[in-house]
Amino acid sequence: EDNLLFRLANSQGDILEDIALIENLEETKRTATEIAEKVVQATETQTVINQTREVYRPVAARGALMYFLVDALNVLDRVYQYSMANFVYILKKGMDVTPGGSDQTKVPENKRLSDALPVDKRVEALIETTSETVFGYVASGLFERHKLIVASQLTMAVLKKQDKLQQDKFNWLLRGPRVLGVDNPLPEWIAQSNWECVQSLREVDGYDALPGDLEGSAKRWREWMELERPEEEPMPGDWKKYPDFEKLLLFRALRPDRMSNALSTFVKSVLGPFYVTSAAFDLEKSFEDSKPGTPIFIFLSPGVDVAAAVEGLGSKLGFTSENGRYAAVSLGQGQEPIAMSWLTTFHKNGGWVLLQNIHLTIDWTNGPLEKTVDKLADGAHDEFRLFLSAEPPPILERGLAISLLQNSIKLTNEPPEGMKQNLARAYKNFDEEMFEACAKQSEFKTIIFALCYFHAAILERKKFGVGNLPDAASGIGWNMNYPFNTGDLLCCGQCVNNYLENNTNVPWADLKYIIGEIMYGGHVVEDWDRRTVEKYLDHYFKEELLEGIDFFPKFPSPPSSLNHKQTMEYIAETFPTESPLAFGLHPNAEIGFKLREAESLCSSILSLQPRDGGGEEGSSVEDQAKTTLDDLVERLPDNFDLEDIRSRTDDITPYIMVAIQETERMNKLLAEMKRSLAELDLGLKGDLTMSDPMEQLMNALADGGVSEHWTKLAYPSLRSLGSWMVNLLQRVEQLQIWTSDLTTPRVVWLSGLFNPQSFLTAVMQTTARRNDWPLDKTVVLTEVTKKNVDQIEAPSREGAYVHGLTLEGCRFDEKTGVLEDSKPKEMFCPMPVMVIKAVTVDKAESRDAYQCPVYKTERRFREEVFTAQLKSKHGQIKWTLCGVCLFLDVV
Repeated sequence: EDNLLFRLANSQGDILEDIALIENLEETKRTATEIAEKVVQATETQTVINQTREVYRPVAARGALMYFLVDALNVLDRVYQYSMANFVYILKKGMDVTPGGSDQTKVPENKRLSDALPVDKRVEALIETTSETVFGYVASGLFERHKLIVASQLTMAVLKKQDKLQQDKFNWLLRGPRVLGVDNPLPEWIAQSNWECVQSLREVDGYDALPGDLEGSAKRWREWMELERPEEEPMPGDWKKYPDFEKLLLFRALRPDRMSNALSTFVKSVLGPFYVTSAAFDLEKSFEDSKPGTPIFIFLSPGVDVAAAVEGLGSKLGFTSENGRYAAVSLGQGQEPIAMSWLTTFHKNGGWVLLQNIHLTIDWTNGPLEKTVDKLADGAHDEFRLFLSAEPPPILERGLAISLLQNSIKLTNEPPEGMKQNLARAYKNFDEEMFEACAKQSEFKTIIFALCYFHAAILERKKFGVGNLPDAASGIGWNMNYPFNTGDLLCCGQCVNNYLENNTNVPWADLKYIIGEIMYGGHVVEDWDRRTVEKYLDHYFKEELLEGIDFFPKFPSPPSSLNHKQTMEYIAETFPTESPLAFGLHPNAEIGFKLREAESLCSSILSLQPRDGGGEEGSSVEDQAKTTLDDLVERLPDNFDLEDIRSRTDDITPYIMVAIQETERMNKLLAEMKRSLAELDLGLKGDLTMSDPMEQLMNALADGGVSEHWTKLAYPSLRSLGSWMVNLLQRVEQLQIWTSDLTTPRVVWLSGLFNPQSFLTAVMQTTARRNDWPLDKTVVLTEVTKKNVDQIEAPSREGAYVHGLTLEGCRFDEKTGVLEDSKPKEMFCPMPVMVIKAVTVDKAESRDAYQCPVYKTERRFREEVFTAQLKSKHGQIKWTLCGVCLFLDVV
């Protein structure tokens, strides 16, 4: 065009005689026509590209869905951090290994197809393969307890994207709300908590007939309820026709102990078995995804040797310390310069570096190491690789740097679960040479086997509940988490050998002391946990062991004549199906474990849900919080008038002092609740800017939880908000009755006190003053009556009547007045009224009684109130191993 305009402007004479100009004009016209045709062609091509691209939109949608799921995983654990770059790399890898494309060079040979797939089938294959690739990559770095949670959340997200998930039913499934105070017509086979869930479920569309059908078809429902694996059997009546998802709500209400199994079956039916099958630790496979700039981060687990795994792969690929291409540094004081030196050298020249226990040097890890890892790809040798290891939370007190976790390929390598696997793994640490080196081979083999069983039992007992773990709901296993390890086992084995060599007879008392108080006992800091270790050893380490004992029903100790290999075969072939009896616990402990697992599963999935409102089918977080807020404000009672209470008496007895202290604490709690609710109300109306505490309270109210700002002023409790509020009002009612005339109630509801220890002190003070005893020589004793609250007509003359205590681990037989084994599926046993009285220390011995710890809640950890004495025909060992204790408050 410029050329044409130039010629036209500078043309002289007749323009028609300018041949060059006319040719140029023709050329310009032809070019313009070509461009017009190409524009039309480009528009058509663009339309085709857009149409083709739209076909692949479901793949992009699945990729986006998975990214937001992966990005939210740090809610479950702070180590689950993933960078966008890492995610995109794995997503692309998933596309590359999808069979049926035009280029199948990166597809595994056994999955390659002879012909390219049609577009619609190709899209399905891409969605399936990329989903599995990303999930497999993420799952390799998930702890076992989180794998089903993530798979379930992915399943629900996929169904929601396909408009196949009813939001109101999904919300009910996650929250499992209850309608409190409803009479249960079927108490023989439906627990009260389950019936309360059923009453709540009847309000959900499609379940209104459930309570009536449970009563009308009681025989069929009872048979289904008592099945060991109900998820594998059809449901009674027309309920069997319900879709799989809607059946989950029935499991949540009626058989929550099978919820995790039912959910696993559901995930398998929607997404496939890949998502519920745990893959074994495979360092070689994960190594394929690593690059010089991408470290491999392995979380340490008890009994798992990371160094051996890395060294094994290194020697296979030609990276060993012998050829100077591999170095391992165990971090600790003064090791940082050495670690950095190896890292710098191999980064430049090529080689592998393993930095172990980087959590021990957290300042260096989150400082120099983090900065180095951020720039690891810059100038790195192609054969350079960095391996890191650290202990997983909750042992990690300070979190590792987020960028360090994001840039790494994360792997977990947890020990096998199960008593049988742990026993075999423990016994494998010994060999025939060790046995032959001992002068008393027979005794040594027998004791070592018992030691391995003890080691496996105290490790595996943790699964039933550890009180000090985050969000713990039970401490029946242990009050605290202890790092029992293979080193303890091997040291004890050496001690057994030494003591057998130097003593004519087996020194049982010495061995029990060394093992229970020093080697293993050195980890144990809680007194009641120490007693559990002691009773395990009393149970196994005795003279009868040499003749042969049953470690638990149907599993006797192996003959001492067996060699090491034969004993390993004996474990593999004769160990019965695992049950809580293997640990000395009652079979009900398994049900309790499953119930807590289901509750944790649902609450964890709930925590992964977005907070941006409920859309069309559900109300927003703000609406849910507002509804709950209005209900709470309406029900909250008035504060106590402390001046009036104090003015009504001049004689402040120990009991009156307890009442005044309790009302003071209740006033503080009520005042904070009213203040924070009023503040949130203004925030929801838009009159106040929402602060972090207000948002935290809003989310808690919407989720049916208790605000952490309230729990700081309240009392230990594991209740959800609805139940917690009912409990609070009952506590207020007791205080109102108590402070109305300041006379001690006939029977004190001990569970309803902020500080029950103060009431026990009041009992001791009152008795000590009356009998002129020194208070420091006075202790409390308990006796169980055969009466309930209504049968008590006047306060006790010797001490105080109390009620509200609940027994776990066994039951109290009111006819015989002694402890007995729990009935099947009876998790807790409410106690009759008990008398708490004070006696002098010299009269406190009670030989036929089990010394029973009393805790505030099922968590147990640091919630001990006092020790009760409960009569028993059995010794201390049985009930200690059963984890028997009393609770003031049971959910």
